[in-house]
Amino acid sequence: MGASKPSSRKNRNNRTRRGFLVAGLAVFLLVDAGLVAFALTAPKPAPSAGTVAAVPTASPPQVATPEATPAPEVEPVEITATATGVPSRILGALDASTAWRASTGTCPSAAANLELTTDSGATWESFNASTEASASSILAIYVADAAEMSMVTLDAVDCAPQLVTTFVAGDAWKAYPDRVTAEWYVDPATSNTVHTPVGDVVAPCVSVATLAAADNSSAAVLCIDASVVTTQDAGATWSAPAAVPGAAAIAATNEGFQVAVANPAGCVGISLVGVSQDGAVDATPRPCVDAIVGTGETALSASDDGMLWLWAGDRFARSADGGATWG
Repeated sequence: MGASKPSSRKNRNNRTRRGFLVAGLAVFLLVDAGLVAFALTAPKPAPSAGTVAAVPTASPPQVATPEATPAPEVEPVEITATATGVPSRILGALDASTAWRASTGTCPSAAANLELTTDSGATWESFNASTEASASSILAIYVADAAEMSMVTLDAVDCAPQLVTTFVAGDAWKAYPDRVTAEWYVDPATSNTVHTPVGDVVAPCVSVATLAAADNSSAAVLCIDASVVTTQDAGATWSAPAAVPGAAAIAATNEGFQVAVANPAGCVGISLVGVSQDGAVDATPRPCVDAIVGTGETALSASDDGMLWLWAGDRFARSADGGATWG
């Protein structure tokens, strides 16, 4: 009986151990099932910087379209009247159909080239007085009749003033240095002096651009500062200066003087301003002669029959009514 007790304890121990094993296995299976469920339902972590991820299809690079640069605004420029310097053109009219014109320049390089029209400017015939008369710069033109015309020029040798005349409408020329003393002119070398038919007088301004003579006593000078001054006694006395902004050329008429004004307000071209013999300005508005006018590119002359001739820039025009209309 003593041998049977140990066998009974061993069996009990085996049953107890199997119970623990079964319970442990059950717990293990429950935990494992829980871990599997957690792994299936937990959110997937985002790939780290070192993770190779799927490379998306490359999109074409976006080229930035440059913004259009707006064009700068052009401010409208109003053409205002300003002094236009010494005229480089000279015009001398005889009547409604006949006139001489010339361009001038610096002595002794400038030739005495000029042109004659006898059909109101429709055609022009060219002449050169340089060879026969040793003539250089032309300072003034005085037309006597259809055949005779005289010019004040500078001698091409010493640039001294001289009178050059044709008696055959330009077919021949002769210099008369002694006769120039009886004429009106301004020598560019001494533009502060006016030569009158009675001799040299001090100009009424610092520098004279050009002048227009009505007779041996009456004349008007256009100063470089665009003022006009008149005399009725060959320069013994002068009127008060009259400001004519933009004055470019001047001509003597039967009533006084006409001044060509370049590019006054509202006019791209030339309009006229009247000045009386005693220097009073007539501000009556005149029509605009359309022209592109450069510095010095204006000449004006009045014939004895009242025809005004204008040569301005690329335009040639005439007026029979004092500049009220042009043709």
